[in-house]
Parts: sequence; structure tokens; C-alpha cells
Amino acid sequence: MIKVGDKVALFENMSKKGVVVDMFRQKSNQWMVGGAMEHIFIVRVKMDSDDSLEEHRADKVMRLE
Repeated sequence: MIKVGDKVALFENMSKKGVVVDMFRQKSNQWMVGGAMEHIFIVRVKMDSDDSLEEHRADKVMRLE
């Protein structure tokens, strides 16, 4: 599980690394057969390369050790 302060990288671009500074839930607009999906977690990542902040879905990042 990803927490604030963890070092993470993006699955699509492993060279983009950073530290999680915030996490929040966002309502999903997708509907499934049984009803609406639950909230999705968004993580705000401070990138190592240029100190910019980026927001990504929590399932799109991987924790680094």
C-alpha cells in the first residue's frame, strides 16, 4: 500500500520518480454491471527531476524500496 512519504515511480515511465506528498479520493464516473464503482485514490507526487507536482491514480504508480 502506498502512503505519504513513499518513493514511487510510474508504471508507464519508470524513469519518472518522486515522493508522495498527498493522497485523496476522487469519485469515479464509471458504471459497472452491479452499479457505480467506488472512489479511486489519487496520489500527488513531487517529482525528483524538477520538483513539480503531478497527480496520478494510485494503481498507476509503484512503490520503490
